[in-house]
Amino acid sequence: MWAFLAQLLIALVLLAFFLVSCQNVMHIVKGSVRFLLQQAHRELDKELGESQGLADDEEALSTTVVRRRVLVKGNEVLHLPGEQVTEEQFTDDQGNIITKKDLTSTPNH
Repeated sequence: MWAFLAQLLIALVLLAFFLVSCQNVMHIVKGSVRFLLQQAHRELDKELGESQGLADDEEALSTTVVRRRVLVKGNEVLHLPGEQVTEEQFTDDQGNIITKKDLTSTPNH
């Protein structure tokens, strides 16, 4: 009789573990399917030129960082060994003369 009750208790515990495992697997599958559907939706919106949250007369703006820049005022650029400063002057739309200085590192041999 005790052996039967012990086997019944073990079977119930194993069944509980099985049910919890099934819930976890279903939760993971549900999250994965939701993620894939959201990605597909974003890709379709991108292909169709639609963006969520923007009115029809607004443009979507995206930026990409190409390289790092440091902006300094006046003649604050120090001449450091192994670096080269190039200057470029141009006039903006308001007639101001703009000087652009680029600091480029040269490889040390």
